Amino acid sequence: MVDEPKDTTAAQGSLLGGDDRFLNELVANTRRLYVYISTLVPPQAEAEDIYQQTCLALWQKRHLYDATRPFFAWACGFARNEALRHLRTVRSSRMLLTEKTLDAIAAEQGMFEPERIDRRRSALDDCLDALHPRQRSLLERCYTEDDTIHSIAQHMKISPAALTMRLQRIRHAVVKCVEQTLGTGKATR
Repeated sequence: MVDEPKDTTAAQGSLLGGDDRFLNELVANTRRLYVYISTLVPPQAEAEDIYQQTCLALWQKRHLYDATRPFFAWACGFARNEALRHLRTVRSSRMLLTEKTLDAIAAEQGMFEPERIDRRRSALDDCLDALHPRQRSLLERCYTEDDTIHSIAQHMKISPAALTMRLQRIRHAVVKCVEQTLGTGKATR
């Protein structure tokens, strides 16, 4: 008996739909994932490499993702593994964070507690919304655009030191607001 060729069009459509959902989650969490990686491996060039490796690993294992679970926590697990792999390969050439230190940073960051992340993100959004529009605009310009502190200060006709001080005061106010909103009362930098 000869098997009939199966129609795979429906299965392919289902797979593509899953890939679209996966890609939407990845894109929505790109910045948060990169920031998390940069806390584990501070040199920017290394963080970028680890981010790329993490995205590749996530893509290769996308079929394992359970859409009922928080994507970000799942992705952070991959990022941590990639950071550890990187650590093992360069450990002999220079002093880097140990696995124990990486675990401590991850635990402190609360990356595997999605509810805590969501509460902090919501508090941060509320606190940023409460800023004076000029303060909010300054933060956005300094942290989302490619301008340097020097060029922004020059445009504002103030010294880079004065701009840095303004940013420090704004960041302090935002941290204080988030702490008060969450009722933590401690710095979480």
